[in-house]
Amino acid sequence: MADLTTGLRVLIIDEQNITRRMAAKMVRDSGAGEVLEAETPGHALILLEAQERPVDLVITDIRAGDSAGGMDGVEFVRRVAERRLAGHLVIATALEEAIVRSVETMARGFGIEFAGHVRRPISPESLRPLIVRLVARRAAAPLLRPRSVHLTVEELRHAIADKQFVPHFQPRVRREDGAVTAVEALIRWRHPERGLVPPGAFIPLADRTGLIDGITDVVLEKSIAWARVWRDAGIEIAVSVNLTENALNQPGLPERIAELARQHGVAHERIVLEVTETSAITDLAASLEALARLRIMGFGLSIDDFGTGMGTPEQLARTPFTEVKIDQALVTGVFDQPQFFGVLEYSLKLAKQLGLKTVAEGVEGPEDWQLLSDLGCDEMQGYHVARPMPGEEIEGWVQGWHRQPL
Repeated sequence: MADLTTGLRVLIIDEQNITRRMAAKMVRDSGAGEVLEAETPGHALILLEAQERPVDLVITDIRAGDSAGGMDGVEFVRRVAERRLAGHLVIATALEEAIVRSVETMARGFGIEFAGHVRRPISPESLRPLIVRLVARRAAAPLLRPRSVHLTVEELRHAIADKQFVPHFQPRVRREDGAVTAVEALIRWRHPERGLVPPGAFIPLADRTGLIDGITDVVLEKSIAWARVWRDAGIEIAVSVNLTENALNQPGLPERIAELARQHGVAHERIVLEVTETSAITDLAASLEALARLRIMGFGLSIDDFGTGMGTPEQLARTPFTEVKIDQALVTGVFDQPQFFGVLEYSLKLAKQLGLKTVAEGVEGPEDWQLLSDLGCDEMQGYHVARPMPGEEIEGWVQGWHRQPL
């Protein structure tokens, strides 16, 4: 079988020539197709800007970098994320875990995927598993596109009016018996000329311009319609859709969702609305009205990114959620990152104490599955189960699923 890492483009940043070249050799030995090198964050930024398309992975320290420009590794990560110059990030540092965790959260917030953390000095044993996991994800759903995708507000408005946005669905399964319980709707843009546009190319613009809720409305309607198609095919699964903080404050939201369910003949309990932990508590009074009314109507309510938000147990206990989704930052590869194990274990225990179902996102491999199983997580979602797929593929995938524990 051909090495799946072929074609992977990696940039390594390190001011020490020997260290950088050793890391480059390790990456090449893992099968990367192209390895770029830079001494400082400033040099790396210039190099990335000159590329015709984003690199797949950047490996960098986050300590102080350029003596001339004054740009350190943290600022570099922000600039790379803002400009969409790379798909994934690995931090290689000897700094304390709390600092790494902060930069990881920042990077995700700016839209760059965090592929892992290795301690310096880098070893093949620590680096290769991160690259292998990245390759598996890249092969399953390659979403990187050239940076020449320039979109306008008018294009977004037209796409909303024309309902060009479509959901792709990622299944989740029950740990106990492997049964398929639900799918999560993930936004994709099926552009008539550009093809399938990845979320990273349009979500930031939609957020800045307030058009994200219009996109959500399109995806919500299409997701509920698919739930009816699957039900008619004998597949009784729930569909979950993400709501923004602003959507929760829109008057008439519960009635609008209920009307969509009525139009398509989908039971309310087969529709789950996902809200981030942070947005649920930012304006607790306003969000509680919508959440309470949705729950009274029988819709499922899910706390997204659980474990990484700022909600206290007391605040969460006052919200009518039915389940929590453990953020992938606490799940993917945590089996070999023991410093995060306590946070994951606490999050699962807290959810159980609140009487909520637990769903783990980012279950990428058998090690992730086994660890979450040992901790008693109820359901699993991630590439170890299935990649996101169009609605047309769900029926065949469910029918072919072995319905056995993994």
